[in-house]
Amino acid sequence: MRLRHVFLLSLAASLSACVSSMPTAEKLDELEQKIRAEYRQEYVLLEDQRRSGALDAEGYQISKARLDQRVQNRVDTMAWSRHALVQSEMKANAIPTPDSPQINTPPGVGSLQGSVYNSTRQNGIGSQALGNLVRDMSSGGGAGGRNPGTMYDNP
Repeated sequence: MRLRHVFLLSLAASLSACVSSMPTAEKLDELEQKIRAEYRQEYVLLEDQRRSGALDAEGYQISKARLDQRVQNRVDTMAWSRHALVQSEMKANAIPTPDSPQINTPPGVGSLQGSVYNSTRQNGIGSQALGNLVRDMSSGGGAGGRNPGTMYDNP
């Protein structure tokens, strides 16, 4: 029973590492609601100024747009800063990220004996011996290196 709990805890920890830190629309909306709640007093103050006549309709719209922009800037900064922190922590722990992928180079050609990357040109016959063999086989066999249509043709 105890082993099962340890296994489930380790599984949960490993799966939590796979969760993306990229802000989604739902997360941004949730964060915006929290930030708007923090700025609620400023919205109320702005509305009171409009009702009392201290601000006309155009001034109210401009002030409200500025306040909305401040809220949106704070939401964006908080969401993307969190994402950047998670990405930098992953890079520091050598965990691959989209802008820092894992380096997975295959072994060099012929560097491992018996691997699928072996080449007969580098192991076995060798490149020069293989080249000589291919040249000899393609020269017509017993023609002694004389190919038809060349200056070495017999008259």
